[in-house]
Amino acid sequence: MFDILIEKLKNMLQSRLLPIVIIYLVLCFSLVNRIFTIQIVEGEAYEQEVQQKTTKERELKGTRGNILDRNGKLLAYNELSYSVTYEDTGELTTNEEKNAMIYKLIKTVEDNGGVLADDFFIQLDNKGDLVFQTDGSAELRFKRDVYSKSSVDQLTEEQKEATASEIFNYMRYGSDAEATKMYDISEEYSLEDALKIMMIRFNILMNKYSRYLPITIASDVKAETVAAIRESSEELPGVTILEQTSRVYNESEYFAHIMGYTGLITQEKLEDLQEQGYDNYSATDQIGITGVEKAYEEYLHGKNGSETVVVNDQTRVLDILKTNEPEAGNDVYLTIDADLQKTTYQLLEKRLASILLNALKNNDKLNIYDVYYALINNSVIDIKSLNDEDSTELEKQVYSKFETQQKVVLRNLKNELAISNTTPKKSLSEDMQEYIDYIYKMLKDEKILLVSEIPADDTTLLSYQNGTISLSSFLKYAVSNNYVDLTKLNVGNEYYSTEELYEKLLDLIVDTLAEDSKFNKIIYRDLVYSYKLSGKEICLLLFDQSVLEYDEKAINGLETGTLSPASFIQTKIRNLEITPAQLALEPCSGSVVVTDVKTGEVLALVSYPSYDNNMFANRVDSEYFNKINNDLAYPLINRPLQQKTAPGSTYKMISSVAGLEEGVIGPTETILDEYQFKKISQGPKDHTRHSHGKVDVPNALEVSCNYFFYEVGYRLGTESSGNYNSNLGLKRLKKYADMFGFGTTSGIELPEYNPRISDFDAVRSAIGQGTNDYTPAQIARYVTAIANKGTAFNLTIFNKVQDLNKKVVEKNKATILNDVEISDTTWNLIQEGMYKVVNGEDSSIKRLFAGMDIEVAGKTGTAQQNKEKPNHALFVSYAPYEDPEISVTTVIPNGYTSSNAAELTRDIYKYYYKQDGYKDMLKSKVTLPELSSGISD
Repeated sequence: MFDILIEKLKNMLQSRLLPIVIIYLVLCFSLVNRIFTIQIVEGEAYEQEVQQKTTKERELKGTRGNILDRNGKLLAYNELSYSVTYEDTGELTTNEEKNAMIYKLIKTVEDNGGVLADDFFIQLDNKGDLVFQTDGSAELRFKRDVYSKSSVDQLTEEQKEATASEIFNYMRYGSDAEATKMYDISEEYSLEDALKIMMIRFNILMNKYSRYLPITIASDVKAETVAAIRESSEELPGVTILEQTSRVYNESEYFAHIMGYTGLITQEKLEDLQEQGYDNYSATDQIGITGVEKAYEEYLHGKNGSETVVVNDQTRVLDILKTNEPEAGNDVYLTIDADLQKTTYQLLEKRLASILLNALKNNDKLNIYDVYYALINNSVIDIKSLNDEDSTELEKQVYSKFETQQKVVLRNLKNELAISNTTPKKSLSEDMQEYIDYIYKMLKDEKILLVSEIPADDTTLLSYQNGTISLSSFLKYAVSNNYVDLTKLNVGNEYYSTEELYEKLLDLIVDTLAEDSKFNKIIYRDLVYSYKLSGKEICLLLFDQSVLEYDEKAINGLETGTLSPASFIQTKIRNLEITPAQLALEPCSGSVVVTDVKTGEVLALVSYPSYDNNMFANRVDSEYFNKINNDLAYPLINRPLQQKTAPGSTYKMISSVAGLEEGVIGPTETILDEYQFKKISQGPKDHTRHSHGKVDVPNALEVSCNYFFYEVGYRLGTESSGNYNSNLGLKRLKKYADMFGFGTTSGIELPEYNPRISDFDAVRSAIGQGTNDYTPAQIARYVTAIANKGTAFNLTIFNKVQDLNKKVVEKNKATILNDVEISDTTWNLIQEGMYKVVNGEDSSIKRLFAGMDIEVAGKTGTAQQNKEKPNHALFVSYAPYEDPEISVTTVIPNGYTSSNAAELTRDIYKYYYKQDGYKDMLKSKVTLPELSSGISD
């Protein structure tokens, strides 16, 4: 450019155009000056930008592997999602600045529909009180960190015993004695907001192993949250949006107990993993919390990568210097057949509804008012919303009835608890006794009444427990002897007489009961059973609260009386619009285990009722968790592995093997059934109330003759001297129970309760009673071993692991616990007996299996737990009889009779072997049991 200017200036001078030259020189000077100024400014800006550039390493998440069934059907996978993370960049230096910024962040997340990751040791309970979310060693480690100690041992006794409220105040305000100001969260923040601020600041503090990595504030947030965070980025230093994946479960209801769920790794778990040498986890990782997700974490968890980037002061990436690519986790294949699992679950639900309808029809331990109340008791009808501002007229009407009844009940209770009232508890009405017992339990559970400090032989305590004195007399005694926690009465340091303290306790009781939803449900129950709250009102509430879809015809029918509430409810149960799980009546649960008897693989592991594990994955939906956790049907229990039962008559094959192999009965020997076994004192009776005559092993199994097996148990306990020794009989029974795997858990790779082989009463133990107690999965292993004649597998749900390229990383097969070595004669006799149970002339369930083109062998079982409740129903089986392929173990707690379990099992075989009519069976509504009279053995 300068060469051109000089050349033009030479031409002008040669032309002697001086005025023009002068003007030209001025313009040139101005142009040159501007060029240099621009270069200087740009140079300074460039230098400034270089100075503000920083190098930062950020994490790249490895994708979690999928979970699939044996046929490759996808059960668990990942979806792209966004998380809000926070890193203390050091820009904010004071507590006031940090608290204000975090509060803004919290509100930004919550106002846009996000939910904070709840990872803190202190929480607010339903009453608004601060409580610890954990206890034991975890609580002590938390206190260690709060008080900045290097070990728990350095804590003082006062610090170890500190309550959640005391810890909260210490963290919020600090300690005057130590002149500390921990987080200094001012009073302008509510208790709830202060707790959230505290949670985030503490988690940042505890991010020991990933000090330069952020913590997760909220997972799986909506697009609105992402936009709001980015718009406010200048006011939220250190806050970023992380792109990651969320875990999703297909048809979760059927697989939840197997799959489990993932969640944000806790600081405690992160520390544990780091200590074990696992360095591939950070504070923002998702990890398996329960189920297969937890059991196969090492396969499923991807390997995180990283990249080194250059960022400016707005954290905008200017350059990527280095990248270590993340690696995806491996895919885990299960032995489960997803279609079989789903269908079995649906058939189980139908069978439970069928049993309930049959019990209603026969008025057998169940009536329609039990159903009406169940809808309230299990919160299908929400009593808390009856008095909301937007409540319907019907809801307000029902609440008015409750309010009137509540006043009456509380007034009567106040009179009953008056300090001068000495009416013994056992003299009260049943209703009043129940109210009094509830109050006693409430005071005990809330640790207002310190029962644990009262000597067990205290005469006043014993008198109350025996019902010979009133609760008021006992409470007055407790107050005067310091067995009541006075801090709960808010008495401070003032002096009060026993009578005054008692009045304060009485006020506390009444005030607490008025807000106690469980207590209020008892009042609603009284309204239902006294007909003050009608069936019609209950049914219409189901529509008002959107439990059922709007149905004008049904509503009109109920309102005009042309449709009876009882018929309406039964129709809804038949259509499964109201499920056994919702009612939580007996029965409301069950489990089915289907195995491949040749390999020990589990084809179905069904637990009813279930839950939606999508609501727990990634982050727990607290409202859903509270609902499920308070559900009276206990849907979180994995029943095939975590619900034990006496095996009842399904145990009789063990007794048969023991008797035959120990030589106390012969292969062709018959025993005369004398109905009552009199060889021991208070000898038990046969369940049939009549004699089966002379029976051998196969016939005894067919008709489930208790007397025969009482005799076997007795003979097993008979010494060479002829004396009966129950312990000897138990020892011999245990020997064979161990052979079939009853001494250990089933082998399935999920948490399972330990079995219990009976150690009491050889005679009763021989029919599966005594103290025998096993999970359905443990019973399934035993039946599998019978079906294949001797291989007691460690059952498995784990098939194989494949990497991203479909290469098999690990192939699994069931290991063998034991080979049962008994004579062919014994095998043939017990298998013949199981065949006769289903197909014999004297079979009580033969009609159920008629018309099938496969032959099933099995054994019914009924176990009584409580005479006031229905018996447990069991049926174990395998098929085809000649060349067994699968076994099915069905357990229905409180299922009335074993025929109910047998009928469900029949339907499972119909589906599995595609018998005639199986498609219609799946589509049909709930029908009453075919053997409605039931079978009891």
